[in-house]
Amino acid sequence: MEILSVSLKNFKSHSDRHFTFQPGTNAICGENGAGKTSILEAIAWALFDYAGDYNKEDLVRNGAASAQVRVAFISSRDGRTYEVQRCTSKSYTLYDPQLDERLPYSRIKEEVIPWLREHLGVAPGTDLSQLFSSTIGVPQGTFAVDFLLTKEKRKPIFDKILKVEEYQQSWKKLGDLEKYAKGQVEGLEQEIAHYDDDLTALTPLLQKRQEQSEDVKRVQTELEQVQVALAQWQHEQSQLSTQATQLQQFDSQLEKLVARIQTETALVERLRLDLQEAEKAVAICTANREAFQAYGLAEKALNELEQQQRSERQLQQKRQQNQEQLRDRQTKLATLNHQLDRLQQARAEIIQLEPLIGQQQQLEQSLQSLNQQLQECVNWQRSLKDQEKRLAQVQTRVTQIDQNISRIQALKAQVQQIPHLEQQQQRYQQQLSRIAAAAQFEADLRQLLEQSAAKGDRYLTQVAQAKATLKDLQQTVPLWSEPLELALTTLQSSVHWQEHLMTALQDILKDLAEQTSETRLEQQLQKLQADLKIARQQQVEFSSLDRLLNDREQLIEEAIALQASLTELHTQLAGEPLLKKQHIRLGQELDVLGDPRGRCRLQQQELQQEPDLQVKIQALQNSLTIDQRAITTLDQQLAAFADLAETLQKQQALREQHRAAHQEYLEHQKLANSRRERDQLLQTAIVQLQTLEQDAKAMSAERDRLNETFDAARFQTVQTAYQETKEQSIALNASLPDKLKYLTDLDQQLIRLETIQTKRSQAQGLVEQKRKTQRFVKFARDAYKKAGPRITERYVQNISREADRLFRELLNRPNVGLEWTREYEILVQEGAHTRRFINLSGGEQMCAALAVRLALLKVLADIDIAFFDEPTTNMDKPRRDHLAEAIANIKTFRQLFVISHDDTFEKVTENIILVEREA
Repeated sequence: MEILSVSLKNFKSHSDRHFTFQPGTNAICGENGAGKTSILEAIAWALFDYAGDYNKEDLVRNGAASAQVRVAFISSRDGRTYEVQRCTSKSYTLYDPQLDERLPYSRIKEEVIPWLREHLGVAPGTDLSQLFSSTIGVPQGTFAVDFLLTKEKRKPIFDKILKVEEYQQSWKKLGDLEKYAKGQVEGLEQEIAHYDDDLTALTPLLQKRQEQSEDVKRVQTELEQVQVALAQWQHEQSQLSTQATQLQQFDSQLEKLVARIQTETALVERLRLDLQEAEKAVAICTANREAFQAYGLAEKALNELEQQQRSERQLQQKRQQNQEQLRDRQTKLATLNHQLDRLQQARAEIIQLEPLIGQQQQLEQSLQSLNQQLQECVNWQRSLKDQEKRLAQVQTRVTQIDQNISRIQALKAQVQQIPHLEQQQQRYQQQLSRIAAAAQFEADLRQLLEQSAAKGDRYLTQVAQAKATLKDLQQTVPLWSEPLELALTTLQSSVHWQEHLMTALQDILKDLAEQTSETRLEQQLQKLQADLKIARQQQVEFSSLDRLLNDREQLIEEAIALQASLTELHTQLAGEPLLKKQHIRLGQELDVLGDPRGRCRLQQQELQQEPDLQVKIQALQNSLTIDQRAITTLDQQLAAFADLAETLQKQQALREQHRAAHQEYLEHQKLANSRRERDQLLQTAIVQLQTLEQDAKAMSAERDRLNETFDAARFQTVQTAYQETKEQSIALNASLPDKLKYLTDLDQQLIRLETIQTKRSQAQGLVEQKRKTQRFVKFARDAYKKAGPRITERYVQNISREADRLFRELLNRPNVGLEWTREYEILVQEGAHTRRFINLSGGEQMCAALAVRLALLKVLADIDIAFFDEPTTNMDKPRRDHLAEAIANIKTFRQLFVISHDDTFEKVTENIILVEREA
């Protein structure tokens, strides 16, 4: 991979900066406190999720709300360019600039970190934060500390880097899996024992089922025989019951006829008595007929007199209504006269309001003038806001120009590198003549690679077989899926490490081939010439600095003019509070007047009602005259009813004289009128009585004839036999469901036992599979326990060989060797002498630690970048220069980032990033 650039916004001491990087060694230089280390910390935070001991708040620049980092890099997976942006408040944003679209990943642990591992070239499951802090970007001052520790303290540090503990964790986790497999086998064996206990009841249950089935068949046969006999007895009983029913009906009907005859006889006697009473009533009505007629004539005369009395009453009511209407109109006339008096008062009030109306007009004119002045103040305020906005735009433009000036001034270093690039171009041209340096070393390394490939193939075959077995076990036992997936991941990681080791050796051979290739040197020369061309283009851009400075001066002059205009507007707006106070005072004076013009207008509107009032008063006076005339006419009509009361008393006395005879006539009139009807009813009752006596005689004869053919004893015998047979049928029907239910229960128990028998067979087959699984888990656990130390030793050997090559490259001394032992101790051999790490000089310790760190990074991860923070600390100048030159000569890494506060690395690389302290 390759890091192209990083942009920082409000990140620690950086407000808004952008840094571009090149392949090879990138020297980040600057004074102390300028923010050099913050650049590497930003890259670590964005790409490796590493923030060290900092909180999110510690990453944000003072005074800012959030910090943001954007890193552009070339992917190790597909060679394409991507951008990773991380913000303290909005998390991650992944962007593909070639497709110009945002990638759909936002969840850090589930999506972003796996994506970063894939494109950084790191094995799945690797802790990116741990990888950066221990290998890629070791913190300042701690580069060689781990190697100076004792054996006991070194072991946990490098065990974690080499993932030794993962094998131990897998072995421990598979212990739970082994216990689980053993528990499943024991559970199935217990389950089979329970099935055997349940199946002991199968033979007795089959015998009970046979006996119960025979009992049910016997009851069903008896029930069929009883039902046939019951049908025969029921038929004979039905015939005898019909005869008995007919005899009962004749007896019942005969009893009813006798009762009706008795009732009709009593009715005839009662009707004779009723006829005699009617004849007496006829005699009484004949004696009182004349008095009854006289009473009727008096009643008729009284009705006519009452009609006249009602007419008199209506005339009196009409007179009373006219009297009430007369009083209402007199009241309304008084009200209208009072309103007329109020209009006279309104005319006087209008005369009093005329002087106040003039005062109101003067106050309103003054208030209008103040409103115009206040509107001018509003316009000034609007102009003030516009000019302030323009001033802000000018200041923003000045800031942008300042940024461009800073950016162009930053190109000064690149422009000044043009002579250095030209010298390097000459150096490449000289190297074309020296190509035969590493042929023998390439041959030795190729032989080593062939031997390692043969042993690695056998190891990969064993791993493939173990992975296939674990996948089969995952499908067989789903509950073990998670621990088995961990085992598969660990095996896959070991495969990746093996592949990375072989790839590293092949890359070394490829690099050696490139160093001896004339074509490769010519390509590097062409790339350098392209970089020289870019630097000369930047030189052209640097020439535009004067124009930007001139634009900045013009904008500053415009800003000064706007500031003066704003001062003048503030002066004009100073009198606005006084105008507002005058506006409030005039409004209060208008409120005190109480709107006299409006009140005068209301009084004038009331005066307009005076003609209508005069018309209404005249109309009411005319209506009063008409009401008085109507009352006089009604009094004349009532005079005709003066003798009505005396005539009414005379007719009432005559009616009372004949009331008793009239009442007696009415009491016997109805009874006398019913004499003819009662005579007819008596004759009809006598005929009905004779008919009933004849019907009773005929029915008695028919009953006697039917009674001679009916056998009562046989009927009693048949009923008894039918009842006994029916009870037997009911008893059999009642016992049959219980017997059938018991038979069904026995069948269900047999089905359950058959199911248990089937489950036992299945469990017997499953327990054999579980025993095989248990044996395999035990084997896999033992394999993990033994494989960890072996694989770790293989990694240490590969890392030691890579570190040995890098150590010689760093020191540029072919007669020295480096060994990294299984106890993680560094031994340096020079000639026949071997020295421990603690006995090395400061520069030799830094080179040895650097070689091992780079070898770890090269073998364990497919990442060809590294970061060094002040690697020359506590070194004298010759050693600093030597280490800087050694780091610059490392060819197996695509990019190296070195932080330095002096000019040590500026001499050995053309990629220099100068960081200046922000104000």
